[in-house]
Amino acid sequence: MLKDTVNRAYYSFFHAAKAMLNVLGYDAKTHSGLISEFGLRIIKNSMLDKKFAQYFRRAFEMRESSDYEIDIVFSEEEVKTLIKNAEEFLQKAQEFVEKRL
Repeated sequence: MLKDTVNRAYYSFFHAAKAMLNVLGYDAKTHSGLISEFGLRIIKNSMLDKKFAQYFRRAFEMRESSDYEIDIVFSEEEVKTLIKNAEEFLQKAQEFVEKRL
């Protein structure tokens, strides 16, 4: 089911962003807090390209819609793009964390 895929893809962003913030000594208690901290600590400090913040926010929006909107339907293309963006985000997160350990 595409809605399940959206959920899993979002959580890959969530945990990868959390790992990047943790390696810098930061944490967040909520999903929106994590997105804000990621933007403030990583994107605004030019540690990653701005597109990664856009990917993360879009994944969050899709996950919220998937979980809380009964009639939401995602196209296969939207979900494929989300997965591609998640793979790119995960690769960057791995490089980011390894570089700072």
